[in-house]
Amino acid sequence: MFKGSLFERLTPEQHIDVQGEGEDILYKSIALNISRILSTNAGSAEIALDYGRPDLDNMNLTVNESINAIEQNSRLTIMKYEPRLCNVNVSMDKKNLQRNEMSIYIEGFVNINKELKKISFRANLFKNGGVKVYKYGI
Repeated sequence: MFKGSLFERLTPEQHIDVQGEGEDILYKSIALNISRILSTNAGSAEIALDYGRPDLDNMNLTVNESINAIEQNSRLTIMKYEPRLCNVNVSMDKKNLQRNEMSIYIEGFVNINKELKKISFRANLFKNGGVKVYKYGI
């Protein structure tokens, strides 16, 4: 039975929201970790300069180039810092792009009892810097 990530077990008072039964607690833990990744600006974690979301405001790129860079960099970061997910795919909601707000879809597979199960998350990045990640669809 999954009891949270190492960080969650070391600081349980900060992770009351990671409670549940069976697979649900694993999904919540992964969502919490993705939320931490996307809440951190890349380069601000001294121990791992590639940890965090990429720069969302690159004036040297077109909109499509920026979207592609955000998707690719987010995918690589999530693959590296959320090892419970494999075959990760990241895409942005291009239809509802708003100034300083966006939705990112993260799909991947989780190994549960030696079986790969597909999981999808939606990450909402708000203009105030907040991030909300939750299980989506499937």
